[in-house]
Amino acid sequence: MLDEPTSVSRRKFLAASGSLGATALAGCSGGGGGGSGSEGRTINQGYLLPLTGDLGSLGTAMRDAGMMATAQVQDADIGISVETQEEDTQTEVPAAIDGANALVNSDFPMMVGSATSNIEIGNRVFVPNGMLACSPSNTLPTLSTFEDDDLFFRTTPGDQYQGFAMAQAAGERLDNVETVATTYINDDYGQLLSQWFTDHFEQGYGGTVQEQVVHDPVQSSYSSKLQTALSGDPDLFVVITYPQSGVQLFNDYYAEFDTDRPIMLTDGAKDPTLPQEVGNSMESVIGTMPAAAGPNYDSFTTAYEEEYGNSAIAFTAQTYDASAITLLANAAAGENDGAAISEQMANVANPGGTAVSIDNLAEGVEMAANGEEIHYEGAASAVDFDENGDLQSGSYEIWEFASDTDAGINRLDVVDISQEQALNPGN
Repeated sequence: MLDEPTSVSRRKFLAASGSLGATALAGCSGGGGGGSGSEGRTINQGYLLPLTGDLGSLGTAMRDAGMMATAQVQDADIGISVETQEEDTQTEVPAAIDGANALVNSDFPMMVGSATSNIEIGNRVFVPNGMLACSPSNTLPTLSTFEDDDLFFRTTPGDQYQGFAMAQAAGERLDNVETVATTYINDDYGQLLSQWFTDHFEQGYGGTVQEQVVHDPVQSSYSSKLQTALSGDPDLFVVITYPQSGVQLFNDYYAEFDTDRPIMLTDGAKDPTLPQEVGNSMESVIGTMPAAAGPNYDSFTTAYEEEYGNSAIAFTAQTYDASAITLLANAAAGENDGAAISEQMANVANPGGTAVSIDNLAEGVEMAANGEEIHYEGAASAVDFDENGDLQSGSYEIWEFASDTDAGINRLDVVDISQEQALNPGN
C-alpha cells in the first residue's frame, strides 16, 4: 500500500489526448456546475481496488484503466493537478477497510472503488467520514437501498440485471436446459447473484435449480462441494466465483466430472487466462457480465491497448468511467469535499450540456471547474444515474473463452435489460 499520495506520471498517449483543443467540444452551453475556476486547484482522487488476492488479475488492469483518466487531467495544461493514492483491498474486507481508512486519513474525499463489499466499508468508513465512493464493479443488489447519505455511485448495473441475463441465456440460448445447479463464492456477491438467477430462471422460465452450494475462496480442493452441487446431474452448472478460486475448482471439476455439461460463469470469473491456468480449453463454458458498450468504448479500447500493450479486460471500461466522472464532479464542486462532489455526480454524467468523453476529458474538467454545463458520455455505458446512484439501464454481454484470439474472450451477444425485467422475476 502507498502511505503517501503521489502525483500521476506522464504518459505519452495521454499527453496527446489530454491536449486536444477546445474546438473538440462542440456546442457550448451555460449554467449548471458549481465550479470555482481551474487555476491552482488540486483534485485528490483515491483508488481502492483488489491489486492482489482472488481478484488481483482483474484489479490491476482496472487500476490502470482508471489512472488513464487521472493522467489525462494531470498532464493537461489547465491549471488543475491531481494527487492520487492507491490502496489494495487484497480481495478481503478487512484490508479494504484499512485501505479506505488510509484514504480518509490522507484527506481524500473520494475514491474509485471498491470492487466489492461497499456496504461494510460504507458503514464503517466512507459514510461516517463523508467520503464519496464510485465503484466500477460492485453489483450487489442491496446497494440500491443502502443508507449511504448519497455518497455511493456505481458505473455497472446491479446483479438483478445479471440474474435475468443468466436466466435468459439458460432458457433461450442453451438447448434443453430444465435443471440447474449453482455453486457460489462465499460472499454477498455470490449468494445474492445465485438467488437472483434462481428467481429469474424458476419464475420466468419454469426451470428448477436443484442445488445452491456455497464455496469458500482459495481452497486446496473443491471436490466435495462439486459432488454436492452435481448430485442431481443438472443440465447446466452455474459457477459464481473469482479467478484464483476458479483455477482449483475447475481443476477438480475436469478431473472428476462430465466435461460435456454446459457451464455458465459470471463477471467475477471473466479472466482470459483461466483456461490456460486450468489446462483446459473450457469450450463448454459461456458467461455473462455487464457489457462495456458505451458510445466511446472503441476509443477507450484503442487507447488502453496503445498505452499498456494489452487488450482491455473485464471492468476496465467501467473503471475509466468511474475515474472520469469523479474527476469531473470534483472539478464542478470546486472543493475536495465528498458531499459537494456527490451533488455534482448526476450533473456531470446525465444528459444536458456539452458532451465530454475520453477524447476531451481534460477540457471537460476545465469546463466543469469554470461552471459550464457538461455531460459525460462513457466507455462502458452512457452513464445515466438514477436517484440511488445506480445506472438507469443495463446491457449484458454473453461471452465465451477463445484461446485463438488476442483477447482470449469472444463476445457472442449483447442483451439490453429494462429495469422492469430486472426487478420483477417472472413478469
